[in-house]
Amino acid sequence: MLVSLLKENSGHWIFTAPPDVQTSGPVRLDGDVWLHPVDLAEDVRRQHYDTVSIRLFLGLLHYMHDTSVEPVFDDEMLEAWAAYEAVNQAYAKRLGELAENSADELILINDPHLMLVPSFVAAGIRPRRSRLTYFLGTPWCEPDYFCVLPGWMRTRILESLLECDVVGFHADRWADAFVRCCERFLPGARAEGRTVVHGGRATRVVASPFPVDVDVLERMRDEPATRRWEARLAEMAQGRRIMVRADRLDLWKNLPRGFAAYEALLRRRPELAEECWFAAVVTTPSRAAGRQVTYQELTESVVDRINRRFGRPGRDAATLVYPGTGGDSRNAVVAALGMSDAALVNSTYDGLNLFAKEAAFLLGDHASLLVSVNAGVYDQLKPYSIGVEPFELGQTSAAMESALNGTRAADAAGAAGRRALLRGESPARWLSAVFPD
Repeated sequence: MLVSLLKENSGHWIFTAPPDVQTSGPVRLDGDVWLHPVDLAEDVRRQHYDTVSIRLFLGLLHYMHDTSVEPVFDDEMLEAWAAYEAVNQAYAKRLGELAENSADELILINDPHLMLVPSFVAAGIRPRRSRLTYFLGTPWCEPDYFCVLPGWMRTRILESLLECDVVGFHADRWADAFVRCCERFLPGARAEGRTVVHGGRATRVVASPFPVDVDVLERMRDEPATRRWEARLAEMAQGRRIMVRADRLDLWKNLPRGFAAYEALLRRRPELAEECWFAAVVTTPSRAAGRQVTYQELTESVVDRINRRFGRPGRDAATLVYPGTGGDSRNAVVAALGMSDAALVNSTYDGLNLFAKEAAFLLGDHASLLVSVNAGVYDQLKPYSIGVEPFELGQTSAAMESALNGTRAADAAGAAGRRALLRGESPARWLSAVFPD
């Protein structure tokens, strides 16, 4: 979506250069789009990205910390925080070099690894005329959980984000949680609806979910890679009804509980193993380590246990499909959705979940969409989906049974409604929402 916006409006994209790619300055693409890599030493990358952005912040915002033992704000964490500050300052410096500082200039900063950039931009560009928006693709946690962070860090983050004209999220609940954190932890901050006033500034807080590019999805349906995946998946399904999910193996995607709920269904109704197949198209994080490796092993062990009891040679009851690095993983998802009777999203907490929107568009008229009530996308898709309680195996299992039986399947009118909803979205409308006049 961001690439589409850049191509339409031209502009610059500042990003961290991959560790295995040699860079030699800016790269120009078609449509007057410029890519600006920021080179980081490996130790700085590890501290900024792995330690702070991933383990600390993503763990916090997705409620993933085991607070009996983590996080620990010791000398090692403070050293990592210094690297986080340094990287954010480097981004802000590059941004200051590129910015025209004009009233019609739009600056978009996104995701947890850049939460301090707004404060450095504010310090370096005075007076600032450009419009500045920070958009967070993850959830935002409630104030009691935000207390996991020490006070000085909470203040640093919130004051930085409130240097923006707009702070955006995918869902109302995340936006409201952010406003409550500002009110609780910043002395003198007050909320006027969805506007936070602090330090002489007023910051609007908006909820605007990413659109899904339905034109791309329709085009992908007929791509050769999609057809190859359809043939491969049909061979694995062997004529059975299909329930599909597609996830990166992030901790909050909740794959082990999803498979455990399916296992409970098969214990009640073992004949479904001959009638249905549960397929998960999964990819691995680029820098998986520690808990993520253990999580993948746990997921694989649950699937193996299901197949040992309910599968038979050459006919899995459930399968983890790893598309690999061939570049056609999204084709695998498109193929699977076009063939499936049900799609599952059971995230513990999710900022949005684009797979749910892809499923809402690509599933057949009478297929069922199961969506976690803690996924940001649930607010949008609630009229067209079955809500799943992500921590309750019994409720999830019953929802799966209803979906695979077709007893709570959508009708053609409902399917038309969900597709019309998604066709009505566009990158341009999203841009207008996060850069309001």
